[in-house]
Amino acid sequence: MDIVNNFDVFDIVGPIMVGPSSSHTAGAVRIGLVAGQLCDYNPKEITVLFHGSLKSTYSFHKTDVAVVAGILGMKVDDEQLKDAIQLAEKKGVKVTIDTVEIEEAHPSTILIYMIDHNDKKQYVRAATIGGGNIYVEEINEYKVNLDGKQDYLLGRTTIKDASTFKEMVKKIAGENVKLLFKNTGEYAIFSITCKKTIDQDVIKKLRKIPSTLDIHLIKAIMPVNIANKQFFKSCSEWVEESKKRKASMHDLVIDFECKNSGRERIQVIEQMKQNYMVMKKSIEDGLQKENILLGNIFSGNAKKMEEYIKNGKSICGINISKVVRNALAIMEVNGSMGKIVACPTAGSAGTVPAALITVAECNKIPEEKVVEGLFVGAGLGMIITQKTSISGSVCGCQGECGCASAMAAAMITQILDGNDTQILSAFSLALGNILGLVCDPVAGMVEIPCIQRNTMGAVNAIICAEMALAGIDSVIPADEMIGALDEVGKLMDISLKDTLGAGISNTPTARAIEKKIFHSKSI
Repeated sequence: MDIVNNFDVFDIVGPIMVGPSSSHTAGAVRIGLVAGQLCDYNPKEITVLFHGSLKSTYSFHKTDVAVVAGILGMKVDDEQLKDAIQLAEKKGVKVTIDTVEIEEAHPSTILIYMIDHNDKKQYVRAATIGGGNIYVEEINEYKVNLDGKQDYLLGRTTIKDASTFKEMVKKIAGENVKLLFKNTGEYAIFSITCKKTIDQDVIKKLRKIPSTLDIHLIKAIMPVNIANKQFFKSCSEWVEESKKRKASMHDLVIDFECKNSGRERIQVIEQMKQNYMVMKKSIEDGLQKENILLGNIFSGNAKKMEEYIKNGKSICGINISKVVRNALAIMEVNGSMGKIVACPTAGSAGTVPAALITVAECNKIPEEKVVEGLFVGAGLGMIITQKTSISGSVCGCQGECGCASAMAAAMITQILDGNDTQILSAFSLALGNILGLVCDPVAGMVEIPCIQRNTMGAVNAIICAEMALAGIDSVIPADEMIGALDEVGKLMDISLKDTLGAGISNTPTARAIEKKIFHSKSI
């Protein structure tokens, strides 16, 4: 499966979602939202099959619940998400969850079979590829290439000649359409995408063509990406263009998002401010009460850290202790299916806010400048996702907490007036320190060691930013460090990529915890 990771700014600093996993929860919801359109979000039966890393972790990550939630029409930030299967069954929907083995498939592939209220069978094959992003490769008999960011028309026609059909489509839908056409012999299968939303008038006109056998509209389930362009291919290219235009790095990121989304600069900045506010709120939520985590392995560590700070017992200094506390707070909210900002994933959602917000508060950095730092981090994240994966099931935890730590280091360097060279040095230093980190969550829960790794990633970010601001060079350029991340991810054994096959998840205590959780969920 050849996936082009076309991530935008708010795929990296976002989405705002209910935890615990951006790949396995938010991404699964979005796959469900695509599939649910085939039955008007009102199916009679749902069967979901999980492949790869999801086979062993889907129930602990709530991936099964998330897919069903999407099929029922729930969004990624819907707090009813956790009860989706029960809600479906109350409506009389038959829900079946199982696993499957598929050759040469993405390790987070999901197959969905549905029966709608006309007793028609519907099928979707898709993968969740990190940070809440998805890749849909098959809908019923159609081979597609969908990321949920564009409206998509699928259909069949008796016209066998592609050029003839294309001319007919252009007269109805305009010149800015992309048509895929395949002659099967008996009929031709087609798909149409457009650089804007596809309105109902176009669909009605296409349906009136006598040769049209059937047609389906799959609406974008994320904000429509009108330009469908990728960010700079490398950090060096980004910096060169910044110098050429005499513009800051963050300005180029904002410009890119404006062009890609068709929005004004003020709207893009406002969305980032909203994400920043949710980050701050998730810290508050994590400290206000003792959140009950899905695995219930432990609880209240953020409050314990808060008491430790109040008692003046900090070893590393009060600011570092606050970073640790804040990372714990966010990840406990995430682990209890509370609302957080995935940055770049939900499994690493505590790293950037804990480091960036604490440093900003301690240094009295204004909100506008912190938001600029978030855009710099988003730019780096977009470059990473063009070269490799931020999914733990593909690249290990180095792709999640490692990338989050590197992004945070760059953001901190930015808000403390570091230059472009220092920003990239901080990024490279931080990523290099976490290279090789495996993804081995106990019982598949985003709790141990995920929560603690966020504290480590946040502190690592601050240390690396400090070194870079002092003039310490990373020696290895940021682009080469991203290449090393990809190489290590490919060399990493599958047992160390969120499959519960090895590492901490395979210790005797972890297996005992897994058995206990699995037993409690099955009775």
